[in-house]
This record gives sequence, C-alpha cells and structure tokens, in this order.
Amino acid sequence: MHTSFLIPVYDTDAAVLRLCINSALKAAGEQHEVVVVNDGSNRTETIDFLNRCEASGIDNLKILTNSENSGVSYSLNKAAAAATGDLYAPVDHDDMVVPSGFGTMWTFQIYYGGMWAYSDELQINYKGIPIGPMYKPEYSPQLLRSVMYINHLQLIPNTLFESVGGYREGFEGSQDHDLALRMSEQTKPHHTHATAYLWRRDTVTLSVEDGRIGDLSIDASRRALEDHFERRGLVADVRPYMLEPAPGEQPQATGTFVSRIIPLTMPKVSIVIPCKLGSTIVVGTDTIKVLEHCLLSIRESSRYDEKLASNLPELEIILVLNHEDDLAAGDSLISHFDLSGFALRDEPGFNFSRKCNLGAKHASGDIIVFLNDDTAFENKGWTSNVVSLLEEEDVACVGGMLLNNDRTVQSCGDNVGRNSAVHYVPDRSAASVGDAMHRYIADHETTAITGAFFCCKKQIYEDFGGFSVAFPNSFQDVDFCLRARQKQMRCLVSPHIRLLHFESVSRNPTVDDQTLNLIRQIHASTMGPTDPFALWAYEIPRPRIFSRPGVRHYLAVAKRTIWRIAFIGLIYMRPGPSHPRRVLGRKEWRVH
Repeated sequence: MHTSFLIPVYDTDAAVLRLCINSALKAAGEQHEVVVVNDGSNRTETIDFLNRCEASGIDNLKILTNSENSGVSYSLNKAAAAATGDLYAPVDHDDMVVPSGFGTMWTFQIYYGGMWAYSDELQINYKGIPIGPMYKPEYSPQLLRSVMYINHLQLIPNTLFESVGGYREGFEGSQDHDLALRMSEQTKPHHTHATAYLWRRDTVTLSVEDGRIGDLSIDASRRALEDHFERRGLVADVRPYMLEPAPGEQPQATGTFVSRIIPLTMPKVSIVIPCKLGSTIVVGTDTIKVLEHCLLSIRESSRYDEKLASNLPELEIILVLNHEDDLAAGDSLISHFDLSGFALRDEPGFNFSRKCNLGAKHASGDIIVFLNDDTAFENKGWTSNVVSLLEEEDVACVGGMLLNNDRTVQSCGDNVGRNSAVHYVPDRSAASVGDAMHRYIADHETTAITGAFFCCKKQIYEDFGGFSVAFPNSFQDVDFCLRARQKQMRCLVSPHIRLLHFESVSRNPTVDDQTLNLIRQIHASTMGPTDPFALWAYEIPRPRIFSRPGVRHYLAVAKRTIWRIAFIGLIYMRPGPSHPRRVLGRKEWRVH
C-alpha cells in the first residue's frame, strides 16, 4: 500500500513550484510517488522547471502534459489515472507537504488499513511566513455543507475515488468540495491530528484561465451542495453567506454557505419558557422586564421569513412559573403580546430541569424550543432555521449563537472536556467570522449546546426522558447532548440564529462541586480529555487583565515569553511545520 501525490500545475512561479514538488518528493521517500500534470502552462519558467523535473530521472516522479489548459478537475483525474498508489493525496501547486505530518498520517493508514483521512494545516503567505494554524474538528457533516474545511491534506482511497467517478469537470474552483460531498455519502473521513500541509492563502494561480475564480468557486460550491441534497432526496435552499457591507461597498463573499432543507409539512413549535414573574435587569439607564422583553422579541422575530413567508409554523407559548407566581398574570401576559399559549405553575423548590419537563409534558407542538426568559431574538426568521435543521432524523437538538449585551459572543456551542463544559470562545465580536473554520458564520456540529436556547423534536425529547432532574440548576443540557451523542445523534449550532442573553438574571449561575462531579461520573466514558470538535484549540478565552485569574494568566504568559526569547535560537532550529523554511533544506532538494 502506497500513496500517490497528485499535483496539477498551471503557470506557477518556478521557485514556489520547486518547493511544492520537492516537499512532496521528500514526503514520498522511496515508497510513494509524485504525479505532476502540466495543465497547458504558458509561462516559460514553469515549463523549463517541469522539463528539468522530467529530465532528472527520479523513479517515483511522473510528469504529464496537457496540450491545452483543460482545468484542474481534468488534470487531477489524469494524474489519478496514471497513478499506481492505493491512496491519492491531491496537492495544490503553490503549497507544500510537511513530511513529518504525512508520516503521522501514514502511520494511521498502516494501522487501520487505508482510509479516507484529512490533516490539520498551517496557513502561510506567499513569502512562506506563517499566518496561523487550522486545527480542524472531527468529521462535521453540517460544517462540510457550510464550508470545505477538510481539504488539505487528504488521503483518498483509490477505490473510493473511482466509485464516485473522481472529480467532476465544470466544478473548477470547488472541485474538492464537490468530491468530498459525494464521498461523504458513502463513508466518513477520519481526522488525523497532525499538521501535514502548508497552505499559501494569498496566491491567485489556479488551473483555469478565467480570472473570476471567486465567482466560479462560489457558483460551483452552490451547485455541488444542491446536487448533494438532491442525491439524498431532499429539497434545499442553498445560498452563499455574504458579510454585511460597509457604507458604499458591495457585500463580501465569505466562501461559506447557508443550506436549509425545506420541509414538506410545517410542524407546530412549542416554546417553553421557565421563568419568574417580575425579573428585571438594568441596561445602561433603562430597566428592562426580562420576560416581557423576551415575549416581545418572539412576536417580532417569528412572524417573518423570507423563504417560507406563506407557510410559517404555528407557535405555542408555555410559561412555566415558579410556585409562588400568579397563574392568571402569566396567561394575561401571553395575551398582552398577542401570542397563543398558556401558563403553568411548578412545584415548590427550584429545579430548572423539572420546569422544562413540565412544559414539555403539556406541549402540543412537534418541536419544543426551551428558551430562557432572559433572552431576546436578534434576527428574524429563526423559526424556519430551527425547523429546517431538525428535519434530518439523526439531529437530536439545535442551538444558536448567544450574545452579551455589548454584542460580543457569549456562546456558539459548548466545549466538553474531562474537567467541565464551557462556552466556546466568549467575548469575541459577533461581526467577525470567528476562527479558521468560520464558526461564527457557519452551521456546525458541536458536542453540546446551552439550555438557554435548546430546540429538539418532542418525540426525541420524550424518548430520552427529557432533562435529568438530577441536574436542577446546570449541566442538564450537557447531559442531554452527551446522551444523544452516545446514540450517534448530532447536536447542531447555527450562528444564523442570534439571541441576546442576560445570563442568569433569574437564578444563581454558580456551579457547585456536587453537580460537576455528577456529570463527570455519569459520562466518564464520553467526556475525554479534549472535545472531539476541538473548539478550544482555535482560540483559548483569555480572562480580563484586571482580575485575579487575569493576573495569574498574564504572569504565566510573561514567563513563557521570557523563556522563548532566551531560547529563540534553539526553538528556531527545531525542524517542524511551524517553521516553513525548515520543511526543506537545500540538501533535501531533489529537483533544482
């Protein structure tokens, strides 16, 4: 079993191409091969370098030539047809393979017997200066529908490649996304935690002559996604996500997509709100009645939907009051905001899970939305987003992006590790794309979602026995999600559903040690040392500097910085993917 590196080339700078091919040759060693296709290049230096490669006489290096520019899909298929490897590893002509990272991937291949796998990568600019790492999550089908995140470096079994028909011509610019979607319908890729690829982000040379590669790529990905849903027997609306333009500017494409399955029938939605009448919060100089503010946002946000304006879901509001609250006052409040629903009153003694279960028991909707009273919807059309994301049978629950009052991100999915569960990357601007995986603008799988906005089908909620009353104040949401994952069901979070959350206005936010120990005990087998979606790896939340945790954190940072400065020479000399110049030394160049 060996690997064939496939490299399509079109008018590449000779210095960049030399680094690319030599890095692939170093990774290949004597066991693997490198197949290069010259896709009708016109640039003299590119042609001359490829001629030198062909004349070098390297046994495991093949140079093929197209008579004219035929596109990257045609060239990759041609390279695959000439390859003898059991695995294909496509490589862009301006990037580099990290031999040590590939070696790690190959070790897994030997152990598991040949599988579709992808690695982490390091982004570099044209001069080879690192921009930042791309630590990828485990396979996330919803994220793949939003953005092509598994691209580099992939190892693709030749049998899988051939079974889906290879690359499809006409999808240039997103041919890799189209291929990944088709292969994912047959099997799941494996994430290898190794940096095996250096990706040059700011080059524009691709194996097409049309300079409008941005438009071509977006259109190709959109068509690939539409075909993906059609093959699965689903009708979906696929749209590229555009960033809000600055005054006088055009909307900017992000390379991400919003895919929404259109349901055949519109289900009824029950919104269960555990609440306490009379709770208020001071925002600036204003005093806000949190429940009234929440109900108003429901009324204003749920009655609009661009795609399904004539077929909106029926809403039912269920207020679950504390035992001491006035039941009639709750019913009157619902009527005041022209909403349908009713109020219930809980038993004495606070138990958030019990309140949610009580509301769910009396809900008549097919979908239940558990909503904290100290929340308010920021955008319209959220009901159709929830209905669409819950349309597939293997989706257990759906959450959204929670914002602080200053519009920084409070939560976009929860990280679950051995020690606890925390919100993902709080205190970041909601206007940003988030991390390298665009998680602030792309739907994605997550290990857990917060109970402040928690949506699921009523049937699934009942099958799971609802929220566990053993968690009266916290972690009932994490417990539910971990139970769902044990049954191979997915938990999704959509940043396109945005809510303000005045966290813990109605209750004490403190997590006691007993509750924490209980979640660890129950889910000891599933709460690993790290989150499988590795959300923490992108950006670790940093505490405020003028706080006790902040002082400890920044003193530690200062200590590490001093140590690194003292030994900077030693660190730089260490070979590895963090130093692109060290991937290849001159003595390791096989083609000049």
